[in-house]
Amino acid sequence: MVSADSSPVSLTGHFTGQVWCRHDLSPEHLGSDLGRLLYQAQRPFGWISQQIYGSNLESMLLVRHQSLDDMVRAEIERGTCQIVEIASGLSGRSLRMLESYPDHGLRYIEADLPRMIKWKRDRLTPAQKQDPRLTLCDLNILRLNGAMSLPAVLEQHVDPARPVLVITEGLVNYFRLSVIQDFWARLQAELSVYPRSTYLFEIWPRLPAYAESRMLKLGLAAIELLTRQRVPLHFADEQEIAAAMKAIGFRQVQVINPDESERGRQFGALHKSLFRLVKAEN
Repeated sequence: MVSADSSPVSLTGHFTGQVWCRHDLSPEHLGSDLGRLLYQAQRPFGWISQQIYGSNLESMLLVRHQSLDDMVRAEIERGTCQIVEIASGLSGRSLRMLESYPDHGLRYIEADLPRMIKWKRDRLTPAQKQDPRLTLCDLNILRLNGAMSLPAVLEQHVDPARPVLVITEGLVNYFRLSVIQDFWARLQAELSVYPRSTYLFEIWPRLPAYAESRMLKLGLAAIELLTRQRVPLHFADEQEIAAAMKAIGFRQVQVINPDESERGRQFGALHKSLFRLVKAEN
């Protein structure tokens, strides 16, 4: 599986990147022609889903992204100034956070597969490339050692004497549970040396809605077709998620239904998100 080092920017990466651009969450220069094509192609299906269910893939991506933004801001405001975003893709979160907190001594490390990092670095403006607060580096979460491994990236770019925040968005459900649990265990062990460490991520569990809706099953199948791989759903509910993270070693775990948050309520009472947000602390 280490051959994934050479994986290109995925179709879902282009699509989500365009969603961020469309809603002013990323600058236009991080979008792509392919992303714009995919975005336009899905709009009729999104409209149908919105009319029937009160939500669609685009609205759920926005709730996810903006809810994580809110959680990141909360961590910055409690004194965390080192952020590592793994599988950062075409997200503009780093640029927005660095702009919003110019005087917080913030350091933002984006880590992803080499071709994604090159694609993104090539599209940053000269000022963004030269910002000493922003680092783009190669990382493959499946590597146990070497320059692209998690230990190497943290050792090279993160100060172990200061608090750190790690984020993954849109990553967990592209791996079998055993694979992602192994990554979580290695991440927890690495983070245990920091004075305070927090891990934020989203996970798509096996909610009853999937069994009740043929359209949701078709939507999941469409994502699997685009990514050319299985998209397994992990755990049945919030309690199972929290128990799994605590069993790995995280001291405090909070599992959040985004529709019950202030951000989620902005999308309307009928909106239903099929994912959960997780805050795990050492």
